[in-house]
Amino acid sequence: MSTRTRQACERVLAEAPDLSPALAEIVAAFEGAWGEHPSLTPRQAYAIALTLDMWADGDLRSWVDDPREPMHEIGPFVHFDRRALFRIDGNRAWVQSTRDRCYAISHEIQRGILPFNRPGAYIDELLIAAALREAEAYLSDMPEIFESIMARAADESEDSYSIGDEDWDSVSDWFDDICQWDEWEVLVMTGHPLVPAVLDARHPFTWFDVVPASGAGYLQRLQGLAVEDDE
Repeated sequence: MSTRTRQACERVLAEAPDLSPALAEIVAAFEGAWGEHPSLTPRQAYAIALTLDMWADGDLRSWVDDPREPMHEIGPFVHFDRRALFRIDGNRAWVQSTRDRCYAISHEIQRGILPFNRPGAYIDELLIAAALREAEAYLSDMPEIFESIMARAADESEDSYSIGDEDWDSVSDWFDDICQWDEWEVLVMTGHPLVPAVLDARHPFTWFDVVPASGAGYLQRLQGLAVEDDE
């Protein structure tokens, strides 16, 4: 976790030592949206939303104002395969659009909506893929930020099943099952062999377009392991 991110979180805590009405409203929203959900806990949802907000309020805003820092050193782009960043070539409008999507997705998560649940743009799923790493770190390294939100332990009883706050592998597996783009994690995996093919088919300048999703089997088709159905 970067020093800048840690300092930003410390400022949040300093500004809200008590459960203010505004914070109480946020807590109620996340608990209401995710309290009974078996595959994502309220604290995990809040950690993902917090990560997106931190990027928008911190690194992305600073870079748009003064784009001197290398893009690959700021969030969320620190998680992107650098071959994608080469095609963006420091485009400030593109980065501002990414910032806008961070805010939008964060607000949706607070209302119980994920990018996987509705038609959208590929950048939305890509941002979630990048956010998972930092969200897990937030929840593990700075638990005091999440003390106001209900904790949850895993429940694997015969009558019910739900994951616990530490079970991030299950979150990623669930996102794999419900994603609209089969390649949603490819561009945040170090050195994935299909990155060039994905970028040729989906240039970063198209990531904000609301287009039909690739659907299941897309990666196999890129590798020539599956045949397109002509019907």
